[in-house]
Amino acid sequence: MPVMLPMFSRPTPETARNTFARAGRRPRRAAPLAAALALVLAGLGAPLPAGAQSPFAAALYVNDQAITNYEISQYALFLEFLGVGGNDPRTEARERLIEDRLRMQEARRLGLRVAPEDIRAGMNEFAARAELTREEMIERLAQAGVDSATFENFIHAGVLWRDLVNQRHGGDVRVTGAQVDQALSVTAVRPVTEVLLSEIFLPSDPEFAEPVQQLIPQILAITSMEEFSNAARQVSAAPTAPQGGRIDRWIELTSLPEPVAIPAMAAATGEIIGPIEVPGAYAIFQLRGRRDTRDVPAGDIEVEYRRAGLPGGRSEANLQRVAQIRATTDSCADLGRVIGQVAPEIPEGGVATLTQRQNELSTGVATELARLNPGQISANLSESGELVVLMLCHRNIVPDPRPARADIELSLYNRALEGISEIYLQTLRAEAEIRTR
Repeated sequence: MPVMLPMFSRPTPETARNTFARAGRRPRRAAPLAAALALVLAGLGAPLPAGAQSPFAAALYVNDQAITNYEISQYALFLEFLGVGGNDPRTEARERLIEDRLRMQEARRLGLRVAPEDIRAGMNEFAARAELTREEMIERLAQAGVDSATFENFIHAGVLWRDLVNQRHGGDVRVTGAQVDQALSVTAVRPVTEVLLSEIFLPSDPEFAEPVQQLIPQILAITSMEEFSNAARQVSAAPTAPQGGRIDRWIELTSLPEPVAIPAMAAATGEIIGPIEVPGAYAIFQLRGRRDTRDVPAGDIEVEYRRAGLPGGRSEANLQRVAQIRATTDSCADLGRVIGQVAPEIPEGGVATLTQRQNELSTGVATELARLNPGQISANLSESGELVVLMLCHRNIVPDPRPARADIELSLYNRALEGISEIYLQTLRAEAEIRTR
């Protein structure tokens, strides 16, 4: 699946300066964050449990099959490499290893095997999502301290489980000709993943460096959605701060920038993503939900927008100009005329009209345009001493060739199996004996 990304609410300078006007001062009601940080730091110096002293000792058993401390440590590093796992990647690693053990045990019970070439193909496919070869992926994992066996086992369990569910329950799924006809009658045939996110933006200006560096580890230590919302209200410099940082719309993964989309693709609900540096800010996100849909056209996203640069950067005078531009501009056709009146020093032709594919946009511009509806204006980016004014004109789909009926039938079939797979795994877990050492 292609990985593109939408963007989010950016901090206004007024909000940033109000939030961090007194460098070093903690935000109101920030004690829970400080306490969380203190607990994390205290835990770093605490002695390890006796069973964890040996990395190859069993940490827990799944139906009498051991999962070692080393496996958990490796899987935790693997999750961190992918940008998921939240504040406690070891706990997340334990949970995912338990599920992988259950998948492998069930496959063994049914006498299923996976050919080595199928595992290699799965590794190639996974690496390709990050635009890497299998060898490049293994090399980067090694640099992060993750051995290739951890990556291979992860793929092995996934491929084996896919084949198991297909063989055992594939016959229960019936895709009718009417369902295929219905899919063909609309433009949506490719699965589209959408996410719900909450955001915290902290200014990256040097004058805020000290308080921001104190806040970032406290935010990353958050373990609940409620706490993240409270933190957003207290310290976020984004316009969404009053609503707890909640972005109240589903966002397609394909419209997000890669630093957000790739971690969000593998993150569990409640996990924190970031910090991610964007022009003028550090962005931190929390995944609130994920869903797969097929109700948008397949194809690339193409955006048409207008761009102008106001000399002087993020000054109070330019911010007043932007407010006037917003108040008097109704469409992209008006923008050049209005900017000529508000900023006569901008030369003729200084307001550019651009048309680009979503994946061709810079991270900053893509982030701004993704959160705009046609006719809306953004003025959060500063580049080369100018305050950048962006206005979204149109967002269009460049369709792919019409898919074959067989492709649509396979897509509907796989979607139905996804639900069966989840129920199957939860049943295995409910019947399993899972005990710690």
